[in-house]
Amino acid sequence: MSITFRLSVLPWAKTEVWHFDGHIVEAAPFLRDDTVETTGAGDTFCACLLHDVLEHGINDRKDDDVKKMLTFANAAASLSTTRKGALRVMPEKGEVEAVIK
Repeated sequence: MSITFRLSVLPWAKTEVWHFDGHIVEAAPFLRDDTVETTGAGDTFCACLLHDVLEHGINDRKDDDVKKMLTFANAAASLSTTRKGALRVMPEKGEVEAVIK
């Protein structure tokens, strides 16, 4: 049996709509006033998604699980924009969790 996983990220104006395996899951963006540079934000976002999939697997994910995964990735990416450069700007897990709370 073959399993196909599909995750599409669709930006929509100042909100984000995420399409996950046939379901719509929404996650609010973390817009920041203190953005310095956006280099590396996309890499941070994708790395966080991959980390979550490797840690929790990909099968039987509930919409709430996916929303948490996307919210974490989005928060991490937003934090990375507050730092100059592309190297060593990815935030630590605790920093991201503090922003989400």
